[in-house]
Amino acid sequence: MSVDYVPFLDPNRPDESTRISVEHLRRHLARYPDGHAAMSFELVLGEGGFHPGRRDFFRALMEVAKEYGVPVMVDEIQTFGRTPELFAYQYFGLDEFVDVVTVGKLLQVCATLFREDFKPGPGLLSQTFTSSAAAIHAARTIVTELMEGDHFGPDGKIARLHDHFEKRLGEMAERHPGLIEGPFGIGAMIAFTPLGGAADKVKEFVHALFEEGVISFYCGSDPTRARFLVPVAAITVEEIDHVLAIVEKTLLQVGNAS
Repeated sequence: MSVDYVPFLDPNRPDESTRISVEHLRRHLARYPDGHAAMSFELVLGEGGFHPGRRDFFRALMEVAKEYGVPVMVDEIQTFGRTPELFAYQYFGLDEFVDVVTVGKLLQVCATLFREDFKPGPGLLSQTFTSSAAAIHAARTIVTELMEGDHFGPDGKIARLHDHFEKRLGEMAERHPGLIEGPFGIGAMIAFTPLGGAADKVKEFVHALFEEGVISFYCGSDPTRARFLVPVAAITVEEIDHVLAIVEKTLLQVGNAS
């Protein structure tokens, strides 16, 4: 299967990078008329470094896809339940364009959601991939908690915890210039650049943090970042502060050992 790519948004030159991405897309579509099954979007680049896009950028590309009759597919494997709206495409205001959505991770099961006119016919679905009854029950419980737990919207728990996390990281950056830098992600997807972003130092920091009882991950390159997927339904502000005290101590230890 062949795949064509378009560049992601460059936040330092959003208008120019949007124009360039649209030009790339139009060239692909003109080169292979009726040759694309769908256009897939990752609205926040997860493994790529927690880079969020912008509504105008996505809208410009999705409008071109619709113009050529290409279905719009959104990968929400990592973003589902982690932005200030249940779906990232809702957060970016793209509801009118999206045809197919994939979800997973936080949900405990994976699922593909689609508009009625994209409903697959008999023979295209298999029980092999529906997971266990216990996992599906857990997924339903998670969705219920998300929908009924005051998590979404500008004043929801996800936004409040993100603001607190970001504020504390910003204070840490002021105390230790060069030790930690933003950006700090979106919603429950928190990321920062530690120790200048060198891959070996970030990996050392992440491993040292794990030894202190805190799970984080590294992502992206040039710079490499450390990231957290914050368990918003269970965590408290006090626990965030406790974790960040460990983060600061570990950063200083790894930084001073350099």
